[in-house]
Amino acid sequence: MYELHTPVDIKAVAKYMGYFFIAFTFVLTVPMIAAFILRNFEAGVYYGITAITVFIAGYAIYRSLPDYELETKESLIIVALVFPVSAFLSAIPMSLSTGMPFFDAFFESVSAVTTTGLSVAPADPGPVFLFARSWGQWVGGIGIILVVLSVLISPGTTAYRIYKANYGDMKIKPTVISTTRTLGKVYIIITLISIILLILSGMSLFDSICHALCSVSTGGFSTQTDSIGAYQGNTIPVAISISCLLGAVSFVLYPYLLKKPKKFFMNKELRYFLSFIVLSSMLFAFTLSRENLVHDTFKDNLFQIISAATTAGFSTLDLSVLSEASKSVLIFMMWIGGNIGSTAGGIKVFRIILLFKVVQNVLLRLFLPRETITPMKIEDHVIESNEIYNLVTFMLFYTLILVASSFIFMLYGVNTSSALFEASSALGTVGLSSGVTGATMPFVLKAVLIINMLFGRIEIIPLMLLFMPGTWINRKRNNKRIVKI
Repeated sequence: MYELHTPVDIKAVAKYMGYFFIAFTFVLTVPMIAAFILRNFEAGVYYGITAITVFIAGYAIYRSLPDYELETKESLIIVALVFPVSAFLSAIPMSLSTGMPFFDAFFESVSAVTTTGLSVAPADPGPVFLFARSWGQWVGGIGIILVVLSVLISPGTTAYRIYKANYGDMKIKPTVISTTRTLGKVYIIITLISIILLILSGMSLFDSICHALCSVSTGGFSTQTDSIGAYQGNTIPVAISISCLLGAVSFVLYPYLLKKPKKFFMNKELRYFLSFIVLSSMLFAFTLSRENLVHDTFKDNLFQIISAATTAGFSTLDLSVLSEASKSVLIFMMWIGGNIGSTAGGIKVFRIILLFKVVQNVLLRLFLPRETITPMKIEDHVIESNEIYNLVTFMLFYTLILVASSFIFMLYGVNTSSALFEASSALGTVGLSSGVTGATMPFVLKAVLIINMLFGRIEIIPLMLLFMPGTWINRKRNNKRIVKI
């Protein structure tokens, strides 16, 4: 893997960013159409002009550069670039159509494409804005890379490396192209299921579409200022909870649901995930009862835990009034997150299981001879040493970022629990807030949350590579990499 120790080929990166610009035109076209349907012609024009400009730029880059076979590091860099660039492009028509300061629009767009849900938007930004950011969360949930792979890139080494940089090693079909198309079908199906559930629960069509897009992507944006707390009864929270759980389960499992349902329900990561939800909801209910808060057993307890565990970020409670104990339960669930291969953020349940296995193995070896071999397995998956190194590295960086971010918040006068809550929410791409995040928040704190959201969605290593000088300089050109078609 010598390419990981050498700078990237900037032209190769630019070539595939050209592909991305072409694909992103479609992302901008959808809110343009929605704006015309909602009779906000000014917003429609802004989105249309941005879409045309992005397409022209992407096509010009695509046509002016030869084809390249990407190396691993270049694939990681492209994945790291896609999310902030997507947010920047989305922020342009959003800012122009709403009058929001551009940096606030960028914050909102980052929160959308990273499926976080933290917001600094004004009180009544209008239906086009509400749909656009919901659509941004839906696209961010499955990843614009899926569109690029499914439609624009031919099967081969390059497609595999881009796929692996974004989705890891999970495959449900022989090729990555067929896998991405299957993932896309699953995503669309569970979104349609969510829309139907929400309509049947009594939501309007517009609200149902927006909330479905944000539920299955585990994003958490709502059309209501009070989020799901604005709706009466338990029917809508139940529908939202089901939708969030559908998004937080690994998409690799869904093809087994009809063919081999036992394999779906006996999946270890899924069982741990559901167990964490049950245990945490019991603990959360205990903390709420000690605070003498009037709360509904499902709507304000189990729903809030599901929202935190799936990293969706919907809320029915005013979280700013919760005690330290109650906040700590939610923080713990935001750290864990959902399943690998889902739209959920956080550390991921699989990594938690792996961490348990490592600790168990260390303790076991204290009672065994030094030369004893103690292999580790999670179901049929044998844990290799490099996975353990990756886990330790990830956990270390995750902790350091969390501590540093919380400390910056504390420098601005935010108390410790709220600072940790906001930083955990952004880094886990959750979107719950203890009342700190808002339009009047200092610029520096908004910037910290933006960085945390990007770290949480892209994951830490690719984003760190993006800012390393060795990624970009001292490249020795190698024309042999050019693949002419």
